[in-house]
Amino acid sequence: MGKKQISQLTLFDYVIGISIGSLSAELAIEDSIGYTEGIVGMIIYAVFPILLSIISLKSYSVRKLLDGVPIILIQNGKINEYGLKKTKMNINDLIEECRLKDVFNIAEIEFAILETSGRLSIQLKSSNQPLTPKDMNIKTEYKGLCVNLIIDGKILDEHLRIIGKDINWLNDELHMKGVKSPSDILFAYLDSSGILNIYLKNKDLPIMPTL
Repeated sequence: MGKKQISQLTLFDYVIGISIGSLSAELAIEDSIGYTEGIVGMIIYAVFPILLSIISLKSYSVRKLLDGVPIILIQNGKINEYGLKKTKMNINDLIEECRLKDVFNIAEIEFAILETSGRLSIQLKSSNQPLTPKDMNIKTEYKGLCVNLIIDGKILDEHLRIIGKDINWLNDELHMKGVKSPSDILFAYLDSSGILNIYLKNKDLPIMPTL
């Protein structure tokens, strides 16, 4: 099924998961079911959604049938009653989903679309969108991805090769920052500016009380 979260599972994926779980439970507690029959049944249920997912990747019609299509709930600043009825949502549900997106005034929304994953996507009206450097004609520096170099005290050699660095360079950087050994590091990464950021292990760090 791929790396899907529970909220992103389609109804079909959900039913398949329950069916495999039921077969596993029956196989574990029911003496009348042989191991061969139970395992074959689980394999069939496991292979079936994989085949359908492969087909859906190549066919838009199948993907539309299995996953559904996004539905517009607010269109051009107006609430789409047909979209609400189709998704079995009421006004209170829509307001709640908007608040979860940090939008407390529906009048600020240009479009709201319920995605096939069940999540609400919102596009604010141009007058309510936050300013960006581009809007103010301000030039910004390029920022790329950060590269993880050490995780849980383990050096990621492949990542070092990707950025054209080696162990000697890393050791020199750690020495300049006063770190004796990579094993003392919980997490270290190189940002797009070429700065090495280090977080040391701190098992003895006192936990602050929360309200």
